[in-house]
Amino acid sequence: MPSLAGTSAAAPDPEMLTQVSTYPALQRGQFNGDVTYAQLAQDGDFGLGTFSGLDGEMVALDGVFYQISADGTVRVADAAMTTPFADVHFFHSNQQLRISEPLQNLDQLKAFLAKQLPSPNRPYAFRISGTFPTLKYRSVPKQAEPYPALTDAVAKQVVFEAQNIDAVLVGYMLPEYLGGIGRPGFHFHMISADKSRGGHVLDVSASAATVDIDFLESVKLLIPQNATFQGSNFSQPK
Repeated sequence: MPSLAGTSAAAPDPEMLTQVSTYPALQRGQFNGDVTYAQLAQDGDFGLGTFSGLDGEMVALDGVFYQISADGTVRVADAAMTTPFADVHFFHSNQQLRISEPLQNLDQLKAFLAKQLPSPNRPYAFRISGTFPTLKYRSVPKQAEPYPALTDAVAKQVVFEAQNIDAVLVGYMLPEYLGGIGRPGFHFHMISADKSRGGHVLDVSASAATVDIDFLESVKLLIPQNATFQGSNFSQPK
């Protein structure tokens, strides 16, 4: 089966975030993917997400899409694999800065980043590279149909911890007004520099790292065409 390593695609708009499905749909347990990773690569070389069946975490970095399974192993995603939820775009740094003050946890990192942003009312992407004194992250095992709600699936997460790990954090900040379709606030995944470990970031400390920020200007939503999504009443709880 073909893989996405080395896949290249012309960027239709380098400042446009493409999102597959909506976060409320993911919360409701809509884990079957319509969009292949071959298709997703046409919209970005950087991002985060998951796989059909909630089969682990996804990190996209430098045009390569990685799958981090529940056992913590990392592999390059096959082009034919699908995603029920992802955020991707073509990364171009608009601002670079250094973290030189000790940040003890993820909340402190978010507060530090928020101070660097010219406005809270646009999306941003972050690529944070460095050696992190502590890093706590997770992945989720593949779910079986009928799918549970996201909170129930995440309750079975597998948590990992690392110290003094060379890694890249891949993340986004979405403004509050996008909460109806996206996940507002900061959201980070990570992958180690040697591509052997990764997952969704639960906590992190940082004292010396490079932050690249991409200011995004538009959002494209890929609406699922499957019967589950199309037949859902999102005004009612699951």
